[in-house]
Amino acid sequence: MDLNVSKYLIKEELHKQWTQQAVELALRGSWDEAAQANLRILESYPQDIKARNRLGKAYFELGRHEEALQAYEECLKAQPSNNIARRRLADLYALLHREPATPLGETIPTLELAEGDDDETDEVDAYLEEDEPEAGAEEETAEGE
Repeated sequence: MDLNVSKYLIKEELHKQWTQQAVELALRGSWDEAAQANLRILESYPQDIKARNRLGKAYFELGRHEEALQAYEECLKAQPSNNIARRRLADLYALLHREPATPLGETIPTLELAEGDDDETDEVDAYLEEDEPEAGAEEETAEGE
């Protein structure tokens, strides 16, 4: 049983490190590398909604809108209350002049987390929820998992 606990702890530490790396790459604007980092996370943790949100963001920034759309749709299927995916999908559908494949509905108010949450989680959440600065006349604000 000790061996199983160790394997679990190692896997969780790797997940934490990969997440930190993916966020850092995105913050630096290294979108291709950020996409690869999030894909690596999703290979081991296919249910990681934040990684899928970050992947959608990276694809969007790379101009790979169809792949971004797919990543955000998968987020919303797995977690219908995901406001980040819902907002990004609405933006992408508008950008691509399409109707949503599934109804996006209204956004759901975000829950407040209890004090004492992990600093890393707070940083990642803040990054995912912050609006992008205006990039030009044709772009409006978008997302940052």
